[in-house]
Amino acid sequence: MPLMAVGWVMEIPSGGYLRQWRKSLGLTQAQLADESGLTQSVIAKVELESVDPRASTLRKMVAALLRCERPDLPHTVGDIMVEEVAVLAPNDTVQSAIERMVREGISQLPVVAANGAIMGLVSEASLLGVEVKRDAMVQTVMQMNFEVVNLGVSITEGRRLLVEREVLLITNAGVLCGLVSRIDMVRALSKEDGDNH
Repeated sequence: MPLMAVGWVMEIPSGGYLRQWRKSLGLTQAQLADESGLTQSVIAKVELESVDPRASTLRKMVAALLRCERPDLPHTVGDIMVEEVAVLAPNDTVQSAIERMVREGISQLPVVAANGAIMGLVSEASLLGVEVKRDAMVQTVMQMNFEVVNLGVSITEGRRLLVEREVLLITNAGVLCGLVSRIDMVRALSKEDGDNH
């Protein structure tokens, strides 16, 4: 099946088209349900065109079919995320955050509570303020306007978000499992372009 994406604009696929695409990949509705996180009954209704599906439902189906069609390419932020994420506790000092960034060559450190909840983000910008004291706790300088997304979010959506944000914090079932920075996304795009040439 040919891909329907032209640049970053996608036509809305019909249920019949999605059914043919699924069958051409040798997938059952149940298998597509597992891949997409949708129920088999929703997929059946979309394919029969007995419902007017939400855009989010179509996106999930198309993303799952693309993953099955081209498993060698990254399709979601989970495919390109850095899994070894260095984190800070809210009562760690600014000095320890500085040392960690320099030692490990990283630009962002999520601040995570004892229960695993993401509280904030310490970035280079957080540490450059004139008023920032080295013995202060990181919770006093952390940014609160960070972006948290599920690991199933598409590369296209991740790319759009990274225009505004320096980093995406990736969660699975609400638990931090990785991050994607702008350079991670640029690397993914370079692989994609290399595949097309």
